[in-house]
Amino acid sequence: MPEYKAVVVGENFEFVIDEESQYLDFTRTVYVDAPDEQGAQESALAIVREDLLAQSMMDEWDDPVIVIDEIKQVDVLARHDDGDDFIWHFPEDDLSLA
Repeated sequence: MPEYKAVVVGENFEFVIDEESQYLDFTRTVYVDAPDEQGAQESALAIVREDLLAQSMMDEWDDPVIVIDEIKQVDVLARHDDGDDFIWHFPEDDLSLA
């Protein structure tokens, strides 16, 4: 089964910091085995949502914006460990590597 690399982004997750609500966005890279790109997208989104629920970053009834920013099939042997962690940032932060 092919392996896919998916870059998942989320927007407007509420955190309470020093008794003030702040909203953060995230980026996360995940690798999934799937028969096709559609299945890979669904699996990647499910993994991210499940992890966010497990970490109490969202409630089951929340419907935050979580989308696939980029997805591509990768060679299992050429896979790089991009760190499977969430990268949190303020919405106005520019994360480009320019």
